[in-house]
Amino acid sequence: MSDEPKGQADKRDIITPAERRNIWIWAILLVVLLTTTGGFLIWEAYQIKAASAQEHDDTMNPNLGEGGTRPPPTELPAGANPLRVDGGIYLDRIPALSVKDSSWTADFYVWFRWRGEQGDPGEDFQVVDGWIDSKEKVDEYTSGDEHYKLYRVIANITKWFNVGRFPRDDHLLTINIESREPERDQLLFVPDSKSSGVSSRVENPIYSVYNWGVLEKPHAYQTTLGDPRVAADTEHVHSQLRMGLFLQSPGWGFYLKMFLALFASVVVALFALFFDPMYATGAYPRFGIGIGALFAAVANTYVISSLVPPTGLVTMADEVSQLGIAMIGLSLIQSMMSLYLAQYKRKKELSRLFDRVTFVILLIGYVVINLALPLAASL
Repeated sequence: MSDEPKGQADKRDIITPAERRNIWIWAILLVVLLTTTGGFLIWEAYQIKAASAQEHDDTMNPNLGEGGTRPPPTELPAGANPLRVDGGIYLDRIPALSVKDSSWTADFYVWFRWRGEQGDPGEDFQVVDGWIDSKEKVDEYTSGDEHYKLYRVIANITKWFNVGRFPRDDHLLTINIESREPERDQLLFVPDSKSSGVSSRVENPIYSVYNWGVLEKPHAYQTTLGDPRVAADTEHVHSQLRMGLFLQSPGWGFYLKMFLALFASVVVALFALFFDPMYATGAYPRFGIGIGALFAAVANTYVISSLVPPTGLVTMADEVSQLGIAMIGLSLIQSMMSLYLAQYKRKKELSRLFDRVTFVILLIGYVVINLALPLAASL
């Protein structure tokens, strides 16, 4: 019990104009910090979204090269008279898709239709960026010089998923069919867009199909493969039949499920600011609540990290987790400052005002950032 007179203690507990000014300075610093951090995260998510959309457009543009490389020639060499093969793809199922393992499995039908006796594109085709697990000739037809062959193929395809906006990301899966031997001036695929398609059985619990397309794209191998008979600057250009499948996160259920524990931890830590900071022991300790919330947030971060491939890229899920941890850390720092005001400076009223101002700013800032961030990554 304090020995100082009651009147003197009450006088000391009055909030002075200078102390109110300090509270305003603290509030402004918090607003600037949250605005700067949130603005950076939101702008970064938007930029990644725009870059991803551009990459998808380039991948499905026959006049552009892969990954920003020099575009292969789209015009055939003078005098070339390639075998023109109508080709189409019908995707029947996606048995497996793993963002973490950077791979997916496609179960699809591919057909070839051509005229003439030269060549047989069905005998030596390959799946670029993957390998064929099984290949079954389902049907074939010959009438005069007209030929038709239908295959059912199950292929495992390697795909690097850009998880920068995970779990509000979208992706482009491609099935790339290419003949091993004849180059593009000898064999040219003509996409059968009318008969190609995607089955309604193509489903995934995380992503949904929102668009698809089929095209022919020249694919250049910028190497001689060490062949001494070939000039050093020679390119081998093959005709590639490509199906592109556009996937996106279907809704907000998965997003909320991932971060529900994190959001609850942050809210609990912020509501702890209403407890007396001097009540550091007992059934409901203020610091104990914040530390418990911090451990819960860190545990949630480990769970989320297990869903994406091991990479140095900071995903949006990482940013949301780090933001939550930072908010809990700020609440703990503020609790220590509030304890100093209440216990050592005997300024309980100032401590209460400090708590409430901090609570309002942190809660509003946290809610606004967590609403704007996934929206910027999705729109």
